[in-house]
Amino acid sequence: MLKPLLLLAAIALTACTPLQNCTYSATREFRTLEHDIRETEEALARGYRTERRTVPRTIFTTCYRRDPATQKPVAFPCRDTVFRTETIRIPINRAREARKLAEYRAALPAAQARASAGVRQCQATYPEEA
Repeated sequence: MLKPLLLLAAIALTACTPLQNCTYSATREFRTLEHDIRETEEALARGYRTERRTVPRTIFTTCYRRDPATQKPVAFPCRDTVFRTETIRIPINRAREARKLAEYRAALPAAQARASAGVRQCQATYPEEA
């Protein structure tokens, strides 16, 4: 499921204008920091983090092959691997998460200033086409 989304994102990035690509790159750190703040706040509110894992599982099923002599299908037991995505809860250390949140919030203004300067530089480098 994730690979098609990454492919779509890559296609979307290549379809953008140079100004949009530059702006996206210039604001990446700021957006990541905002995401980390939001995620840490949610974890503190819940008391745990969530993580998604894809777990392989072997199942027994019936497979078919053709008999070489008669060319008729022959059933036989076989194993197959299926994958299931599980969401698990991971306990958090509230004090550590609170410190992390404070560090993220302290770093946010500087990241915002760098993002603004980067966007201005992008606008100067790639003036808006009409």
